[in-house]
Amino acid sequence: MDTLTNILANPEQLWQYIKQYVVMAGREATRMVLELYYVVKAPTTPVLDKTIIIGALAYQLLPKDLMNCARFGILGLADNVATLAVSYNRVKHRITPEIKTKVEDILNQWFGPVRFP
Repeated sequence: MDTLTNILANPEQLWQYIKQYVVMAGREATRMVLELYYVVKAPTTPVLDKTIIIGALAYQLLPKDLMNCARFGILGLADNVATLAVSYNRVKHRITPEIKTKVEDILNQWFGPVRFP
């Protein structure tokens, strides 16, 4: 649990952990994880919502998985996506404009600014 606490301590440590998966995950999946991170950090988020988010993020970050990709292929990713989607849908109304701005700034640093054709 100490490892998870250290990873969730700030967005840069979270980035160090997930950057190995960023090409596969992409900007939007990373956006969802960062938004969940900031909702957890918000003092107005109820304990139950924080618990659900921390559980979903822990499931993404911890090495043990109910359905690992090596054994189950695409189904191994489906459980991770479902876990994030359920927690995100529960708390998306708590994503404030301030959180959106912070997340967009971080995504622009990590991925570069969004360019429209």
